[in-house]
Amino acid sequence: MGDFPTARRWSPAGFHPTGLSLKDCVVSSSRVTLSRALLAAISVSVLVGMIPAGVVLDRRLAQSLIARARTDLETAPRLLANRNATFADAQMMHAKELAHAPGLAAAVARGDRPAVLGAIEAVRTSLGTATALVVTAADTMMLGAALSQGLIDQTRAGKMPVELVTDGTMLRSVALAPLEHQGRWVGAAGVATALDAAAVIGLKGLSRSDVIIASSPDNTVTATTLDSALARAVLAAIPAASDTGIATDVQVKGARYLALRAPLDSAGSAVFVRSVAQELQVLPVLRRTAGLAAAGAIALALLLGAWMAMRVSRPVRQLAAAAQAIGEGRFDTELPDSRIAEVATVAERFDDMRRALQARLVELRTSNEALHDRSTRLVALQSDLMQRERLAAAGRLVAQLAHEIRNPVASLRNCLEVVRRRVAHDPEGVEFADLAIDELLRMHELAEQMLDVSRPRLNAVARCSPVQVARDVVRLVTAGIPDRDLQVTIGGTASTQAAMAGDALKQVLLNLIQNAREAVNAHHPSSGTVVRIDVQGTERGVTIAVEDNGPGIPAEQRERVFDPFFSTKADLHGVGLGLFVAEGLVRSAGGRLTLASAAGGARFVLDLPVAMAPDDLAASLPAGRVEASP
Repeated sequence: MGDFPTARRWSPAGFHPTGLSLKDCVVSSSRVTLSRALLAAISVSVLVGMIPAGVVLDRRLAQSLIARARTDLETAPRLLANRNATFADAQMMHAKELAHAPGLAAAVARGDRPAVLGAIEAVRTSLGTATALVVTAADTMMLGAALSQGLIDQTRAGKMPVELVTDGTMLRSVALAPLEHQGRWVGAAGVATALDAAAVIGLKGLSRSDVIIASSPDNTVTATTLDSALARAVLAAIPAASDTGIATDVQVKGARYLALRAPLDSAGSAVFVRSVAQELQVLPVLRRTAGLAAAGAIALALLLGAWMAMRVSRPVRQLAAAAQAIGEGRFDTELPDSRIAEVATVAERFDDMRRALQARLVELRTSNEALHDRSTRLVALQSDLMQRERLAAAGRLVAQLAHEIRNPVASLRNCLEVVRRRVAHDPEGVEFADLAIDELLRMHELAEQMLDVSRPRLNAVARCSPVQVARDVVRLVTAGIPDRDLQVTIGGTASTQAAMAGDALKQVLLNLIQNAREAVNAHHPSSGTVVRIDVQGTERGVTIAVEDNGPGIPAEQRERVFDPFFSTKADLHGVGLGLFVAEGLVRSAGGRLTLASAAGGARFVLDLPVAMAPDDLAASLPAGRVEASP
């Protein structure tokens, strides 16, 4: 084996070469760089922190889902009780209506069964799905299944009982009413409704749980929304004394269920069942989402960790380079300036050792400390000065921009005033001049708002005539455009007033019409754009419908049309802020902008609050002001 490379080692007597041993080489090859060590430490810390947190969160979420299902299940008996009370009232009404059927009491008194059937048939449509019951004075059933003597005796006493009864295979809700003929009790008539599959399906929709109806005393399943075998297994697994209003955990065929028994008088009971597996079906989706989020967080943490490790290890590498330079006899190598206390301490000690070899150690150290102190104060002062300069520059920029906008606008307005006076004989010219002046005034208002950014404003309530604003918009967008390219019609009365600033409403309508033109031109360039604006006012609000003949908006994109930076335009012309801003303007005015369904094209509906009368508005806002726009 050959000799290892030699290195120069420093000693008080000077520098002399010395050979590296095999042990030095092995130690050098097993070392890890500082950046890799820091990155590994950050990765381990992130994993150690996220994995237990994810496990705890998963368990807590599963417990929360089961607790919510248990709470919902425990409200089912109250829903059942309310449903039974309402159903009992309806049953009593049906029984009373049947007992008052014309000729029924006389037919029962005579024992004339055909006449009884005819009287019942006359009121059959009012009974719905209920089955008619008729009891004679001899307590025998003329029509329907046998009833308990207690029910019949209650009708003999003048009562109208409603009870649940069972024949062992089916539970029925029975309501009876007394039959009287010539002032004496001749029997009873009523209705019976079975708690069958249709009834349990209704209970399932009401309680959002599977339902089992069981009859007493043998706990036989009479109706259920579950599989019959599963329903019997659940009933068998529920403890006998479980009518406590608290959900019970049961294990059936290796699956976990939550069950709660609610009594149905003495005829049986209703059992509400929820599958724990179905309640936890959302967990896999949440786990995948959490896994993706965790993977993104880990990737971001690794990127930040790599950047931090590089920043931390850079001064250490510089310090190693400085040590190598001193080993070669150069004492003027610059040492790193790090904010890490340990690295800074090593650098300072290394600097002390290097300066011990120089004659002017004390003087240079003192100079360094003074320089560092002045540098620190200078950096602080410079940072403060730069911050102040940025704030001042921003203020000057806003003021200069507002000033530069207002001056040309004022000049243009003066020129347009001159033009308006010169074309006073031309009504159309005057109209266009007035329109241009109004737009310049709006630009002037925008400039004023730029200057008013930091000044507080009084509360203001705006009002305008949507029809008049729409007319101004039409004159603006159709100026110089042939009728075959753009047709805009307006419906409504100018007296309708909406609680929205005219400029804001104008911006919304301009945006909708411009979108309609761009959509038609993109899909049918040869056909013209037709827009209909319909204004309807009521006592509660104002509705403005804007409908065009364009291609419309696909159903899958309708939920996103008001999202920022979302655009249906194929090119890069739109940035997706028009409808977002329009919806914000309408919402700020207390209204709502929606996309309604239409046979063809797009239909946007603005629902705005109706504007109050000026006198009422001033009385309701004593500390504010009322701004009205035409």
